[in-house]
Amino acid sequence: MAMELEGITKIAQHLLLLHQQVATGHLVITHGKQSSLQWHIYFYLGRIVYATGGVHPVRRWYRSFKYYCPECFGTNWLIQAQSEAILWEIDLLNQAVRQGCISSSQYKAVIQNVVQEVMFGVLGQKFFTTQWFPGQQIPQQATFLSVEQLIRDAQAFREQWRDCGLGFLQELMVQFSPDLAPVLKNRALLEAQTSSKSYKSMLRLMRGQHTLWDIALEMQQPLPIVVRSLIPWIRRGIIDLKEISDLPSLSSKPASSIVPLPIASKILVACIDENPGVSQAIAQVLQPMGYEVLTILNPLRGMTLLQERKPKLIFLAPPTSNANGYELCAFLRKTSDFQTTPIVILTKQDSVVDRVRAKMAGASEFLSKPLDPARLQQVMQKYFPATSMSVVA
Repeated sequence: MAMELEGITKIAQHLLLLHQQVATGHLVITHGKQSSLQWHIYFYLGRIVYATGGVHPVRRWYRSFKYYCPECFGTNWLIQAQSEAILWEIDLLNQAVRQGCISSSQYKAVIQNVVQEVMFGVLGQKFFTTQWFPGQQIPQQATFLSVEQLIRDAQAFREQWRDCGLGFLQELMVQFSPDLAPVLKNRALLEAQTSSKSYKSMLRLMRGQHTLWDIALEMQQPLPIVVRSLIPWIRRGIIDLKEISDLPSLSSKPASSIVPLPIASKILVACIDENPGVSQAIAQVLQPMGYEVLTILNPLRGMTLLQERKPKLIFLAPPTSNANGYELCAFLRKTSDFQTTPIVILTKQDSVVDRVRAKMAGASEFLSKPLDPARLQQVMQKYFPATSMSVVA
């Protein structure tokens, strides 16, 4: 990481690791106690390009579009627009840009606001499982968001939340979240204790049809400030908070189809090299052959992921700035998970001494840099003869 982040959660660590690996793909986060509740975060070369899911994915996108694209929203463009894409949110934004309905800056603003709200919800989860689908890309190549900055912004937002004294609501309602909607329970008492203007505003917004997120954006006020202003009324029972359903999807595709099926047929190989270009070169050759390539730039930080994913073959470049590659190879050979895993040493030093060192450390193969695609394929065909196919003419 380029910067230190204090008090980060396990999910944040997972996101930072994908950033470090310059990963491209789709991360699915499933709530540990409610399997139907999922979040979807899309990466491109280590940056987040979109996120969705949670309790109100449609409502979240709708209010962001309404706020940042008011002119387009006011023309009822959404009523006529259609999308059959699974990620209809991105498809509709792309359509709006192509048709000249919104600008590129509006496009980026909607994406950023949606992702920030998702991050606020996701980073607070304590019980969850994750699935990673590498290589999956989405048609959004205009906005690339920094993982570190998103985490930092979410942390700052939560600090504001605590500073506003909102612990009371957390104690009052175990499941309290900004996705809840305020509803007036005693209109007469509220009208008697507020100005006519405030009463009319609250009556319009607090009918159990708008979430706290919706109201904050409508009032153009920070969410913690809005919620803090409601606390006295909630304490006195004049305002209640209730769960509301999401808005109907604007896509003809069923919501369940957003989660891709795991690709069980792909063989996972890992590349441990501090130069991301090496992993990308390997991926260009192996992905068309049906392999999945796991990139690890820092072997010390990536060891946990290596043990979790258990690749069937490891490319290792010694030495690195963080660890001696030959020692790392010997270490892997001593672990039960990688005693028999093929380990291929990648190095520019193609001498007899280097080859002997590699063999003594337990390496299975030795490849010289720059990598020869044909030689790389030969290695894969040697260890996976039933699955490898030549793609070099």
